[in-house]
Amino acid sequence: MRIFDIGTKDDPGEVTNRVLTVPNLLSFARIAVLPIIYLDLVDDRLLRAFVLLVIFAATDWLDGYIARRFDQVSKLGALLDPISDRVLFVVVGIGFVVAGIVPLWVVLLLIARDLAVMLVGGVLLLKGRSQLPEVTRIGKAATFGLMWAFPTWLLAAIVGDGPSDPQPVLNVLAWGTYLINIGLYYLAAVGYARTVFRSGR
Repeated sequence: MRIFDIGTKDDPGEVTNRVLTVPNLLSFARIAVLPIIYLDLVDDRLLRAFVLLVIFAATDWLDGYIARRFDQVSKLGALLDPISDRVLFVVVGIGFVVAGIVPLWVVLLLIARDLAVMLVGGVLLLKGRSQLPEVTRIGKAATFGLMWAFPTWLLAAIVGDGPSDPQPVLNVLAWGTYLINIGLYYLAAVGYARTVFRSGR
């Protein structure tokens, strides 16, 4: 799990209210590129969609590294980063369903989990908590894994004969990555819910 802490200093800088930071610009760029990826998926431009998805996943880790390493951690960034991840799962997930790469339930599992976490967060806010619990390492690992399952599915379709006949090895790898990490994704949600339960005791 050390990969998620790379760039962390012994004396981390203060969380700021800055908006124009490199990590925030990367998050904005990721959100802005999602409609392009969606259109590429539904219009069968799979190779460009794959390249953009890989860049998206890589910069998701990079912006965290830059924020920690160069003292650019901001309150806006703490919101933008998870929002861009969740929007990716919805927008790209629907694009995958329309393109015939994955069945609908794959995306519904992601959406259901995130809606549940949002509900839990709402309960915390109603209880007067001004700060929500930090994302756990299990949650970070699951998000990272899920984010790489999608380009692997896409690569399987590109190397194979399209979404209806993907390359078998890559397709199995994508499904394995998804199934393992969707389990971790829900496990992280259970931990989040336990935090709410404890806060109400």
